[in-house]
Amino acid sequence: MKIICAHCGKACDKPPNEVNRAREAGYRLFCDRRCAGLGRRAPFKSKAQKRAEKAAYDSLYRIRNHELLKAKKRAHHLRTYDPAKARVERKKKMARHVEYCRRPEYKRWKSVYDRKYRSKKFFGPFAEAAMILADLKHSITERASNHEIRQENQTINKVQRRRRDAQEKERSRPRGRDRRRDHSAIVRP
Repeated sequence: MKIICAHCGKACDKPPNEVNRAREAGYRLFCDRRCAGLGRRAPFKSKAQKRAEKAAYDSLYRIRNHELLKAKKRAHHLRTYDPAKARVERKKKMARHVEYCRRPEYKRWKSVYDRKYRSKKFFGPFAEAAMILADLKHSITERASNHEIRQENQTINKVQRRRRDAQEKERSRPRGRDRRRDHSAIVRP
C-alpha cells in the first residue's frame, strides 16, 4: 500500500496491515526507521531557549524547596569547611579586595549603605526620620563657624579652663602637716 512519509514527505510502500493499524490508533507513518526516529523526537530547541526554560524551572524549585536546600548547603559546609584553607584563600584575595575598597565609587556606595544600615539597626521603624535629622544636623554644622562649633561643644579655652580648675583644686587642699593627717579626728584628753 502506498503512503507518504510523515517526516521526509517521500512516497513509499508499506504492508496494508501496518497502514490500517496505524490509522486506527492515530499514529503517523514513516518510510523507514531513520525517519521514524527523527519524526518522533521533540521539536528542536535552541541553546538559549533551553537555558531560559532551565532557569525558570530552577527558580521555582529553589522557592519550593528553600528549607531543604538550606539544610543541604549547611551540611555540606560543615562537612567540607577547613579554616586553614579558607584563611589562605582570603589572603590571596585580600590585596585585590583592598584596591576595590579604595575606589571612589565604592566609597560613595559604602557610605550610603552604612548610613542606611546603621539607622535601621539603631532606630528600627524610625530609620528614615533619623537619617533626615542627621542630614539636618550636618547642614547646620556646615553653616556654623568654627567659633560657634567650639562654643557649643564647650571646647573654647579648654586648656585654660583645665589649668584654672587644677589651681582651684590645689588651693582647696590642706597645706603642710595638716595635709598628711587630719587633726580634727583626734580627741585629746
